[in-house]
Amino acid sequence: MDFLTKILLLLFPFLLFTNLLFGQQPNVLFIIVDDIGVGPIPNYEPNTTKANMPHLESMMNEGITFDNVWSNPVCAPSRANILTGKHGFRTNVLNAQSLATLSLDETTLHEYIEQSSNGSYSNSLIGKWHLGGGGGGGMNANLDYPNQSGIEYFAGVMGGGVSDYNDYNLVINGQETATTDYITTKFTDLTIDWINDQNQPWFCWLAYNAAHTPLHLPPTNMHTQGNLPTDSASIADNPLPYFIAMIESIDFEMGRLFDNIPATELANTVIIFVGDNGTSRNIIELPYLNNRGKGSLFQGGVHVPMVISGAGVNRANEREDALVSFSDLFSTIVELTGMPLSQIHDSYSFAPLLSVQGDGQRDCMYTEVQSGGNSDGWAARDKIYKYINLSNGGQRFYNLINDPYETDNLLPIGLLNGTELTSFEKLSNHFDVISSITYLEKEETGFNVFPNPANDNLFIEIKNFEKQDFYIFDFFGKEMKRGELDFENETISIDELNTGIYLIQVGEEVRKFVKN
Repeated sequence: MDFLTKILLLLFPFLLFTNLLFGQQPNVLFIIVDDIGVGPIPNYEPNTTKANMPHLESMMNEGITFDNVWSNPVCAPSRANILTGKHGFRTNVLNAQSLATLSLDETTLHEYIEQSSNGSYSNSLIGKWHLGGGGGGGMNANLDYPNQSGIEYFAGVMGGGVSDYNDYNLVINGQETATTDYITTKFTDLTIDWINDQNQPWFCWLAYNAAHTPLHLPPTNMHTQGNLPTDSASIADNPLPYFIAMIESIDFEMGRLFDNIPATELANTVIIFVGDNGTSRNIIELPYLNNRGKGSLFQGGVHVPMVISGAGVNRANEREDALVSFSDLFSTIVELTGMPLSQIHDSYSFAPLLSVQGDGQRDCMYTEVQSGGNSDGWAARDKIYKYINLSNGGQRFYNLINDPYETDNLLPIGLLNGTELTSFEKLSNHFDVISSITYLEKEETGFNVFPNPANDNLFIEIKNFEKQDFYIFDFFGKEMKRGELDFENETISIDELNTGIYLIQVGEEVRKFVKN
């Protein structure tokens, strides 16, 4: 890493939190779409049929397109990864059926932001939930489940999909009603209404059902695929244009959403767009094999698009090849809201990459699935190589630079060269390494500060407590205050500090905070 890069990384908090100095905490709009890998997305390899997505392309032109983002192979574990910052083997959310319920004991992203910001952020989840609670006719349903999981405002559908995009049960904060509005439009309308009703900074998770089955033809004004027949036989015979039309309908509604957020509000909003897993197997195109899409550990199942633009994004029309796991979105989004959180659980913030290109915090990443089929298992990768360990005993090892579509398994081990063998040994042991790390070891070190931003008082929580001194510095390193911490939970008065960004040091560790 060169000197300039180091300086830019040090300046990232200042670049990101400049608005905070003037009382303008950034909003975060997180858009997650269903069953869409990189294949149909413009400006991504491979060269397959692309959807017309002018609004997403505008985001690309104004922000950063990420090339190495990994999800889980199916939707519920992917969503749990983001909401908790934890891998599925820790939360037991491992598939989209029997193991798709997120325990209420978990601290969700929404809860963490609420607690860390001392209630200064509103939060919502609009769209698909699919993490427990039931729904749809009320059988064994707990329609308050999203709200019990820390979601202030939930409006959407409880399960993994709907049988008809124009006929479904909509749940709003525990109340269920039958609805016939086109679901992609309905979720957009609900998001517009909620955002425009806020009077403080907000975090909005917008989860479109599209392009999850059932495949269909959206309203004509939302896509460019023409007047296709709408009978089920025609769709089954040629599903691809319907899939593309559904993706285009998402982009259409994203444009309408952006147009209906006041300009000043939109300018102060970070926008994140991701797919939740790869494209479905009956739709995915060559060079991906049709058994290597959604549900599989191959790239067609886990390599997803991500584009970030808006407030705090200081790179325009750039691509980023740093490794990003879905679990990393937890700490990144928290940091974007102004609460410094470089790492927690299995989540590593990549927020500095929004200001300067770099390697990020990861040299490898992990994903998994346990759906009861031949594709079950786990996978790990670094910048070059990928290892797959299947539950049936099969092992695969690929060079993703030379072989991005995984056609040439480099095993058996005896044929690997020195570089390949080093990566194989590291990646094949990756699960043992990460599973041996307990949260107690990771979380019970150092200290936390909150609320952040703070007003008159800063609350210090010291883990593995021992009496020690604290030091507060301004952003340029000038000491502003010092004292002794006598208890594991202690309040420090910062009333005398001017508005700005500060550093607090306890022992050898340093945290950033903002004084309002």
